[in-house]
Order: sequence, then structure tokens, then C-alpha cells
Amino acid sequence: MILLLSYDVRRRGGIERLSLQVQACLQQRNIAVRLLCPQRIGPWGVGRQLGRLWFLLRLAWWLPRAELVLSMHALLLRPIHWLRPLRRRGQALRCWLHGIEVWGAALHGVQGDLLGCQGLIASSHFTREQLLEQPGAWPPVAVVHPMADLIDGSAAPSPLPAELRLLTIARLDAAERYKGHRLVLAALRQLLERDALPAGLQWRVVGDGNDRSALEGACAELGLSPWVQFLGALPDAALREELRHCSLLLMPSAYAIQPNGRACGEGFGIVYLEAAQAGRASIACREGGQADLIEHGLNGWLIHPSANELAELLLELAGNPEQLARAGAIARERAQTRFSGAMFQKQLLRSL
Repeated sequence: MILLLSYDVRRRGGIERLSLQVQACLQQRNIAVRLLCPQRIGPWGVGRQLGRLWFLLRLAWWLPRAELVLSMHALLLRPIHWLRPLRRRGQALRCWLHGIEVWGAALHGVQGDLLGCQGLIASSHFTREQLLEQPGAWPPVAVVHPMADLIDGSAAPSPLPAELRLLTIARLDAAERYKGHRLVLAALRQLLERDALPAGLQWRVVGDGNDRSALEGACAELGLSPWVQFLGALPDAALREELRHCSLLLMPSAYAIQPNGRACGEGFGIVYLEAAQAGRASIACREGGQADLIEHGLNGWLIHPSANELAELLLELAGNPEQLARAGAIARERAQTRFSGAMFQKQLLRSL
């Protein structure tokens, strides 16, 4: 039996979705899986603490019964460390590495727990390389690219819109400004000042968070409101429609180590894969896990976090729909062959 530890899968965030995909993949191969998640029991802080206690009690029961433990986040290794006397002899422990939780200063808080694993799984070669550059007797690190199941890959892609329609899907969180919204605003402002902003261009922004009002204010202040629509958070059906009817996905999420040692960037970037499944290319930044999926000039574009570079690229693409269509077709073909559900299952089983 494999014991799978994840955050509360009822939230259906990126890690939670991936955890359910791992569970389904293993069950399809008739492998017994027990999924444990810390879940709030009741309101306020008391409910959170009760949920953690109940999680520990269930973990204490199931830990001795598992042949292998797979933690879907480095921070979930600590309870296993507390309960290590309960682990059975020969039990394997593995942990999934996503990105920022093991980049920069964040690594110091989980390094000891990671070194106690028999194997690690990284969502991208970029994350694997970032870890192995740090000193330590690291266990083997396999790469398993996440899969995406939002888009039905068997459906034919929709035709490109007549005008350039840019789509960004990301949380509007003041703590995650590396997603690139302000970089896009700066690039569009440059084009507006040069009187080069295409009249029919649209930038559709999907997502919500505590930075939304500031972004909307900046958009109005720069005179860009006629070209930008803030759509808020959307359900999956509406997300599929946005992806199918955009010209391309635009999320110039930049990797960096900040002065305080914290890192930012994409460990892989599921949304780039979702766009590719819909037959759409992406614009992303050069460094980060997205480079495993996007090859510059072929199925998308990788830029430096430069407003000028982005502005020039948007001008080029606005006048070259054939290039957009060609890149989108290649992106879809690669998504179906190199990042399919079958490939995910193959990589996962090999890593375990």
C-alpha cells in the first residue's frame, strides 16, 4: 500500500489537483493507495488545530502499514519525522518538489527532511537542477512533469480570433507579483505611447486576489482600460472557453532570488500546458520550469522580464497570425505526446 500525503484536496489548487491525479494514476494500475490530508475541523484556529491532530492520529495508524510513503509537499515531511519510530522496516519515503518551496532560502527549512528521503520527484528539470546545485548528499531526483486535465485534447482547436486576444490566468496576489501582470501593463503602455497599440487588441485577465484593485487602478492610470478586461476567478467551464478562444497565453512569470532570500517563479506552470492542449502557444520568461514545455520560437516564446522585449514581440505577433497558428499547432502536438496522461503515468511509476 502507498500512503499519499497532500494538502486538503477539497481546495483543488495546483498541488491538490496533482495529488488526485497521482492517486487516480496509481489506482488505475490496481495499486492500493491511502490518501491523507490535514483538514480543518470546525471554525477558526481551534478547527485548524483539531484538523492537524486528527491528521496526526490517522498518520500514526496508517504509517506502519505502508510500503511506500509519497509526500506531495516538503512541509508534510515533518509529521513523518515526528512519527519515525512507527515506520516499518524497509519503508521507502519520497517527496514531490514543485519549485519555490525548495528554491532559495526556503530550502533551509526542509533540507534535513528531504535528505531523509530515499528519493525525490521534481516537477521540472529546472527545479531538479536548482536543488542539486546546493550542497548535500541528495537522494536520487526523478523528473515527473505534471499533467493537465482541464482541456479535452481530442477536441479540435478553435480558430484564432481575428484580433490579438491575450489571456493571463494567475492569482492576483500582492505576494506573487512575479506572475508578470505589471510587466504586461508596462509593455502595453509602451505601445500606446508609440501609437502602436493595435485597436482590436484585448488583454483578458483571469484571477482574483488582494492585488486586483491595485492592478485595475494602474490600468486606468496608464490609460489602458479600453484594452484590458479583468474577469475575476472563473469556473472550469469558463476557463476552457477562454483558453479555446484566445490568441495566446501570456504569463511572463519571472524566476528570481529576492534580497530576503525568497525565490519566485514557476516550478512548471500547468496553465502553459492547458493552453497548449487548447492549441495555443504561450509567452513566458526564460528561467523556470516552463522551459521544459516551451521551446522559444517553436511552440511559444521565452523572453527576459523586459517590457521593451515583450512590446516588440507583441507587435510582431499581432501582424503575423500564421506564426501564432503554427506555434499553437506545435504546442498542441507536444502536449499530446510529451505531456500526456499516459506519459505522466509512465514517469510516475518509474519514479516510484
